Amino acid sequence: MDKVFPVACPICGECQNILPGGFKPHAEPFGKVNCMVCNHQFSGTEYRLGLDARARAFATLSGPVPE
Repeated sequence: MDKVFPVACPICGECQNILPGGFKPHAEPFGKVNCMVCNHQFSGTEYRLGLDARARAFATLSGPVPE
């Protein structure tokens, strides 16, 4: 199963994506993904590069340290 993270829009910078149900980011042909804010339609390359960047950023996050 592909992990899907919110991807920053290359136009407005918002991370609010509209994905159709059952979307698989690495499938071909690439499905439709739009920015919820400015309605930019991502190309497959834009979305995948953004997805890789967000996955790396999320991997560095940690939750609160238990006392």
